Amino acid sequence: MVPTLIKEMNTFIFIISGLLSLACTLALILFIYTSSPSTRAEISLKKLISSILSIYLAINFLYYFNLIPPVPLAMENGLVAHDVRKKNNEYIVTYERDEWYIFWRRHNINFHRHAGERVYVFTSVFAPTAIKKSVFHRWQWYNPETGRWEITEDIGFEVTGGRDHGYRGYTYKNNLREGKWEVHIITQEELLLGVVDFVIKTTSEPNIEGMVKETF
Repeated sequence: MVPTLIKEMNTFIFIISGLLSLACTLALILFIYTSSPSTRAEISLKKLISSILSIYLAINFLYYFNLIPPVPLAMENGLVAHDVRKKNNEYIVTYERDEWYIFWRRHNINFHRHAGERVYVFTSVFAPTAIKKSVFHRWQWYNPETGRWEITEDIGFEVTGGRDHGYRGYTYKNNLREGKWEVHIITQEELLLGVVDFVIKTTSEPNIEGMVKETF
């Protein structure tokens, strides 16, 4: 509620929102507990408050270590594509669809790239009405020699809330190396919204068979 009212979202606002929610929850519990003899008979106030505090601390722990998305933002779609075109306020995305039984990911994890082809990453991010936020695509390549992920570039665009199916945007890069890639979708505070992962494999001809076009 707080981020929507003030039209902003960051770590400080998340903490303030959490404290306000905690205060309201504890006030409600105390009211119910003092006015309901049956509630007092079933559970101790100490145990009830301990449970609420445990949930509050767990949510903050998960948020701090990027294990939950930075509420109220959420990534709705994320995929690697061969082409992205904007037409009449819609995005037409051409990508390699994965097998039907891979239900958790739209695109084929193996990106078959021919010489000189761009690699696109398309995402749509949900944001409540009137919230404005900068979102970045952080391109990372896995270096097999060092065993580490190397950041190649952060490319940003602004998300404005209110659209039912998420605010859309894409970035692209040329002349990418073969191998494992990840694009992290992050906020300005480097809070993680999601990850698009893929493996680039160079081919002499494009993989036309597995290509699909989808409108977002």
